[in-house]
Amino acid sequence: MPERFQLPPVITSSSWLTTMQSLWSQSKRGTVKDDAGIEVPAWTNREAIAVIAAMRELAKGVPTGFPLWYQFAAVAYGWQPRTEELDNSAAQADRIYPGDDAVELNAELERMVTHLDQRMHPNPRIALVDMFDRSGFLDELRTALRQDGAQVEFKIPLPACKDPASGRPAKPVKDPRTGKWTCPGGAVTIDDPLTAILKALATVAIPVGLVLLAIGAVQPRRRRRKGRR
Repeated sequence: MPERFQLPPVITSSSWLTTMQSLWSQSKRGTVKDDAGIEVPAWTNREAIAVIAAMRELAKGVPTGFPLWYQFAAVAYGWQPRTEELDNSAAQADRIYPGDDAVELNAELERMVTHLDQRMHPNPRIALVDMFDRSGFLDELRTALRQDGAQVEFKIPLPACKDPASGRPAKPVKDPRTGKWTCPGGAVTIDDPLTAILKALATVAIPVGLVLLAIGAVQPRRRRRKGRR
């Protein structure tokens, strides 16, 4: 049986960006891609959780933090909004973390280390611990998901435009007569917000004001679930 956890326990370097690149280079499972063809290292769900836990520590030095950690983690456990079940079986742990989500996760990691380098945060170091089966981590994840209250029954409008032909996220169009930005195909909406928000923001060039609006929109939300008091 292949080794279930192949990432090094600690990675250090002279800079945060180099430390992240070392993490990439030491990944032994090949690569995965998203729909746009962006390629990142392949991790198992077990390894992805270790990276997510490490990123939560890094986020302490980043003003914007890591507000979507639990959404990335939920993907690794095969979380279904309708059932609220988290699969922490060995089979689920050994599956490869989905490509689209891996690209988004790596983009968040790159954002964090770039900020840490810019602020000259000392001691570049990423510690990777197998957390997949730890009850404490699972309890935190369940609590975060319940507080967020994200359900497939509602839609979240994103500050991005939809291509009228393909329906995929697209750039807004500036009206030459009014000078205003418009969305000829309408705004993008997401049925399952757990993994799609960052992808839409990362792949579409949108005005800064809309990006700031989106950052506020993806902060954890406390929402009462239907049928509960």
